[in-house]
Amino acid sequence: MEDKKYIEFLRFCLSGKDMPESVKDINWRELLAFGKKQTIQGVFARMVLAQDENVRPEHFLGNKPSEDDVMEWVFETHILKKLNEMIFKRAEKASEWFFENGFPNCILKGQGNALMYPNPYLRVPGDVDIWLDGGREKILDFTTKYYQRKPTNLHVDFPMFSDVKVEVHFRPSYMLNPFVDRKLRKYFDEVKDAQFGNEAGTADGKFKFFVPSNEFNALYQLMHMYRHVHGNGIGLRQVIDYYYLLKKCKAEGMGENEKKEFVRLVKKFRMVNFTSAIMYIMHDIFGLEDEYILFEPNKKEGEFLFKEVLLMGNFGKAETRKAALKTAKGHFKRFLIYEKYNLRVLDHYPSESIWRPLHDLKLSWRDHHMDD
Repeated sequence: MEDKKYIEFLRFCLSGKDMPESVKDINWRELLAFGKKQTIQGVFARMVLAQDENVRPEHFLGNKPSEDDVMEWVFETHILKKLNEMIFKRAEKASEWFFENGFPNCILKGQGNALMYPNPYLRVPGDVDIWLDGGREKILDFTTKYYQRKPTNLHVDFPMFSDVKVEVHFRPSYMLNPFVDRKLRKYFDEVKDAQFGNEAGTADGKFKFFVPSNEFNALYQLMHMYRHVHGNGIGLRQVIDYYYLLKKCKAEGMGENEKKEFVRLVKKFRMVNFTSAIMYIMHDIFGLEDEYILFEPNKKEGEFLFKEVLLMGNFGKAETRKAALKTAKGHFKRFLIYEKYNLRVLDHYPSESIWRPLHDLKLSWRDHHMDD
């Protein structure tokens, strides 16, 4: 498997321990292409450019990046730094503006995750997702004064910036299983007050905004990945975000009671197989030590999920198994292609998968009537 040496090098980039022998066979331009496909080029860059104290020239086993290689990677980090500065600024402004207008809030994922990285300016950034307190009706009453946008059951687009997409969330996530989703709504209502007053910022003091608690994030971000496995897909960036989140949970004193509550909620929301798979990736593939692991890893589930992660890429951008959708004509044919694709996870995550066809039928019906 061609990606194997890149994953071995990734483990070193995350842990800073044990440079793999395969480093001598890495083509640095091809590694950059792999990193960009998975949107994790910044994770590699710190080590490729020897910006980490654990890296010395002899560690590359005679395959130190050439000057041309270095220039390509330096250019990439320059782009990432500029993008992150801009999106950090937008996240701070959005959080501040909504707060001033009477909506306690927190930034979900995204730039909040970047704060956990050794260098927050080297995470590949995305949109600004912000969760507001107040409930769907109140939030829509406010946002429609400025922009008329059709909401989903989760959020509404709020184009307050020309250069960054902002999604205003009524709630952080959902489940396809309606019985589990009902429990999830109740959970969000119970814990929301603890998520809106946690201010965090970049180490250089340039940017700050509100973020959820570690305990909430440990469950929510797991849930976010779980939902995307059933939809657009997840890539290595989201999984690495979770790696740094687990390290932060440990560093900031997540105790045994919180860990027990995490296990209880994983079972309550029927994510046992997925959680055990993620913990396997954290422990056995990324090399995260036992003390950071919150749930019993499962090798079989972990190996299945990791193959999916590599095939899907970030939000499914590397996915080829749904290529027929590009030429498929008619809602019913597209529906069949989707359902064949979704069968791949049925044995692993049946609680969600069995509800997927109904969800897709509703979307297909909606799209059909919108086309009309």
